[in-house]
Amino acid sequence: MACFLYRQLQCWTQTTDNPYPGRDYLTMFKKRLIYFPSLLFLLFNLILWLLLNSVAADNAHRMRLYYGQDSDYWSVWLEYLPWWINWAVVAPIVIALVRHINIEKDLTYKFVAANLLVLTVSMSLYWGLTLILITLMLNNYHFDMEAFFVAYERLFTGLLHMDLLVYAAIASLGFTMSYYTRAKIQATYNQRLSNQLLKVELQSLKAQLSPHFLFNTLNTISGLIRLEHKDNAVKAISELSLMFRKVLESQGIQLTSLRNEIEFINSYLAIQKMRFENKLDVDMDISEQSLDVQVPFMLLHTLVENAVQHGSQLESDQNLLKLVITIDDQVLSIHLINKVAQHETHQGFGIGLTNCKKRLQNIYGGNYTLICNKTDDSHFETILILPTGGLHA
Repeated sequence: MACFLYRQLQCWTQTTDNPYPGRDYLTMFKKRLIYFPSLLFLLFNLILWLLLNSVAADNAHRMRLYYGQDSDYWSVWLEYLPWWINWAVVAPIVIALVRHINIEKDLTYKFVAANLLVLTVSMSLYWGLTLILITLMLNNYHFDMEAFFVAYERLFTGLLHMDLLVYAAIASLGFTMSYYTRAKIQATYNQRLSNQLLKVELQSLKAQLSPHFLFNTLNTISGLIRLEHKDNAVKAISELSLMFRKVLESQGIQLTSLRNEIEFINSYLAIQKMRFENKLDVDMDISEQSLDVQVPFMLLHTLVENAVQHGSQLESDQNLLKLVITIDDQVLSIHLINKVAQHETHQGFGIGLTNCKKRLQNIYGGNYTLICNKTDDSHFETILILPTGGLHA
């Protein structure tokens, strides 16, 4: 026990080898102040103990009158004051000391020893202040040994167990405040960690898009070269470089304007038209008011790319790919229609659409709508509705 108390005192006074040790003590003092209650708490604490003193004095005053004794309320109030007002001083100290105790489940003896230390210090301070104040009040605020012994007798022949109960209530309040503070800090840390993990996951999902997109586009350019469409291949490489510039510029961000997303899609479609020529019939109707809305980067491109892969595989020419985007009442509506084979299940390559759904869930939570279904035997419809306001992440 003695060794533990010695180590505790060392923890409070230990400093580093600093040429300005006073600064270390000042820093240590400031760190300890975080455990001390706020000024507002101190004000309410003072009011509380004055009210309790008033209630106790009123009860004693009424009891004396009931038994036929002479009694003056304010004299009784002053008589009870040393027993209550000192808690206004001691209570914040008890709370600060209790909040400083680190609850370690695997070191129970340290927890018990720390509480015994706080109990000893706190009650010694309380009884010492009470003894001094009673002594001064008994002798017209002058110290006198005879008055001191009278005060000593009053103090230690009184209800000491009540003092311990009051201490227990204050210490419990301190532990409650400590638990609340630690729970609040832990909740903040968990939220920050969750946000960091979410950002990492979004970056991972976004990073998966580039290899997937690059694989498909390089196949397109390879096809142009095999068909000896060299001019188109050079133009395709130029468009690809513009697209990758946008990819590099968007590193570290998840959202971009719809205007940038449409420019990205136009570059992609320009490459696809070089390869498939008359295979695709692209029709885009984009509301001018929607161009500045923020959308997840390459999300719309993923849907368009998926539609192109199905429409370009058909034998027929002029396979429809229609994109309509409107905005109304803080809701962005994206409507994509593409032609597919009659027995097409429209599963896509898996990576793009699965990635798309995960990103939507992480960014918007449940505040979005994504519907994919066949409208007839030869057309497939994709509807995406996004909020233009706050995001989930």
